[in-house]
Amino acid sequence: MRKRHNKAVCLLIVCLMTVMLPAEALAQEMDVEANSQEIQDAVGDEASDEVSAEASKNETESDTLKEDNKSEEVLADKPLLREEEQKEEDKESQKTETKEIPSQKEDVSEARTDIVKQEEEQAEESEKDNEPESLEKVTADPEDPGKYRLTGRGTGDFSGSAIRTQALSHQSKYKDCIKQWGIDVSYHNGTIDWEKAKADGVEFAIIRVAYRGYENGKLKVDTQAYNNMKNANAAGVPIGVYIFSQAVSAKEAKQEADFIVKNIKGYKIDLPVVLDFEYVATGVGRLYKAKLSKSAGTSVCNAFCNRVKALGYTPMVYASKSMYEDKTYAADISQSYPIWMAHYNNSTSYEGEYEYWQYTSKGKVDGIKTKDNPYTDLNYRYYNTLRITKRAAGGLSMKWDAWDGADSYDIYRKSGSGGYAIVKSGVKGTSYTDKSLKAGVNYSYKIYPHGTKTCIGFNTGITQLTAVKFSGKGTAFDKIRLTWPKISGITAYYIERYNSSKKAYSNIKTASGKSNSYTDGSKNAATRYKYRIRPYKVVFNGRAYGSYSKAISVKTKGKVKAKTKIKKLNLRKNASKSSKNLGVIKKKGSKVTVSGSSGSWYRISVKINGNTKTGYVKKSNIKLIK
Repeated sequence: MRKRHNKAVCLLIVCLMTVMLPAEALAQEMDVEANSQEIQDAVGDEASDEVSAEASKNETESDTLKEDNKSEEVLADKPLLREEEQKEEDKESQKTETKEIPSQKEDVSEARTDIVKQEEEQAEESEKDNEPESLEKVTADPEDPGKYRLTGRGTGDFSGSAIRTQALSHQSKYKDCIKQWGIDVSYHNGTIDWEKAKADGVEFAIIRVAYRGYENGKLKVDTQAYNNMKNANAAGVPIGVYIFSQAVSAKEAKQEADFIVKNIKGYKIDLPVVLDFEYVATGVGRLYKAKLSKSAGTSVCNAFCNRVKALGYTPMVYASKSMYEDKTYAADISQSYPIWMAHYNNSTSYEGEYEYWQYTSKGKVDGIKTKDNPYTDLNYRYYNTLRITKRAAGGLSMKWDAWDGADSYDIYRKSGSGGYAIVKSGVKGTSYTDKSLKAGVNYSYKIYPHGTKTCIGFNTGITQLTAVKFSGKGTAFDKIRLTWPKISGITAYYIERYNSSKKAYSNIKTASGKSNSYTDGSKNAATRYKYRIRPYKVVFNGRAYGSYSKAISVKTKGKVKAKTKIKKLNLRKNASKSSKNLGVIKKKGSKVTVSGSSGSWYRISVKINGNTKTGYVKKSNIKLIK
């Protein structure tokens, strides 16, 4: 009797436990039944209809969860567990359900969120285990400079690519700017479903159209470029385009501009045509190996932009934070053209101007996924059309695009670390010149439609320097000494000499900002030379230039007498040992006339076998007669 009573009590407890099972345990049961469904399908079990119905129910619940929270990843089906293991997992599931997972899809004016590191890593492992066979497999071109970052071997600001924070923090200067959220893509992202991407909140896209081989230097079209431009246009996603550059000269930059523009004809390009100016990886690629100076790197960028502008498109330059800071004079670009800055972090300390911020390569967007790459680059755009059009020592001129409905504009300015203050209210038209400014100083501006608090333009301009007074004097038959007054704060001086054969000035010396003189040697006697000088100062990682000085004309002193110091001295046609021998000066102490110099050689006239000949001998073999 007691045994029957105990059995009844056990049955009652089991029934109560069954009724009180949490929702997670029920869901787990459905997972187990779904697994049973797959096993039965494999062996052809006739009872599959009932299990299929349960799997369908489970799938509906999963879809509902996905709509509520798009950043939650679908975990892999779990294997069958023993009863004890099942109970333990049910307890863990109850704990997990109480965690709040941030939503990935937010209003574009707010920071876009990413999932917590632990959840993301679990989801990644789950995805790898359950990757559908239908996902596209992408094979990289061996010469593609973009392949390195996919393997985590990029340089500088690209190396820490994953953002593990809850939200982005925009710089305070952009708080009143219009923000848009978008992506940049290439064939590495496979075939993209642009309708899904747009539905997931994508407001713009920058599409790679071409690249230059990082070793062979050949220009190639991205294999998905035409598909991406066509389908993004069809989906109504505004697009810009870019070329992954490896240009090492202004000439190559112009070639890249021509190449990308040729390949975007017939497509609707709403946003800039971009030069991607970055190293492939540390020690890798023709651009890295070229070791360009900051000035040369800036020239490459501006050459591309100038060419694209001439071809009728809006140009832009893309580079990492460190590339802008260390390898270019970024403000020399940003005053005239948009800047797209990459810094993989939840905030950036970059102090220069930028209109696009690429903040991660670990973004997830509906419709973008391949077998080996579930991610895409994510960006913010800050709407801006303000450009500095003219720089003078005491003023800056600027222009911006008209804003629908605005009949006038308010202009704010700041200098140094101070705040913005209004300088002009109710400006008619879309241009303005700010006068009475200090020379060699950076000024930041913001433009607003009159009476509103929405910024539609921002930029920082650098005023020019005043011209330098310049003088010169011939100090020898082959030397001219140039002098100028020393100016505090100057970075360097460009000294240029006129080349009569080219009919143009060319730089002969970049003198230190601490100097106030330079001697130009290797000149011809009794000859006039023309010079000019221009100072510059590095400000806000840009250069403030002074106007060229008034050109001066300086004459060297006359010819001098000299004697040979050795016997059998060869007279060369040019200043080189390999140059043609015009004859031999046989006697030591032979009298010659020195009429100039070139490096370690004197230009002389001397009689050989009764004929006067002019040529070059080493300075060490001649003694000047004072």
